[in-house]
Amino acid sequence: MKIEKGKIKIEKFWKIFLLPAAGLLLLSLASCADVNGLHNQEAATVTFVFTNFPVEDGAYSIPGDHNSWDNSSDNITIKNGEGTSSSVKVKTSSIEFTLVKKDNWLRPWAKKDGGKIDGAGKTGADYYRNFLAEGLMLGSDITITVDGSTDTATVTVD
Repeated sequence: MKIEKGKIKIEKFWKIFLLPAAGLLLLSLASCADVNGLHNQEAATVTFVFTNFPVEDGAYSIPGDHNSWDNSSDNITIKNGEGTSSSVKVKTSSIEFTLVKKDNWLRPWAKKDGGKIDGAGKTGADYYRNFLAEGLMLGSDITITVDGSTDTATVTVD
């Protein structure tokens, strides 16, 4: 069997240079971007506090912009109108959210659903967007407090 010099050189060139170069090219195309394509995006760590909230004691969900409106988990327990959630990561400076029982969109606290108070969110057709928190500083720890002691809940960001 006769081996041609040119063929050996191409195979060596492939193994020594082209294969590693192709690998580096693939790695350079991979990035540290998040799902929105942004590099090094900072997230705020947000904890929700509900106080003076007119609901029965129990476990509730806080669906909103921060979790794609997922109401399938219990992430806050309210007892005697008070509760503090587990923390979540938020990558925007403004979020809308609500408080509901797990896997249910009924809001027992809301006047529209037979409760005692109104939400404090944007007005519009989608009344499940009950609370609005703006001015969130990305890269910081934030507490969003929803106070249900008045006819319209009060939302504060600290």
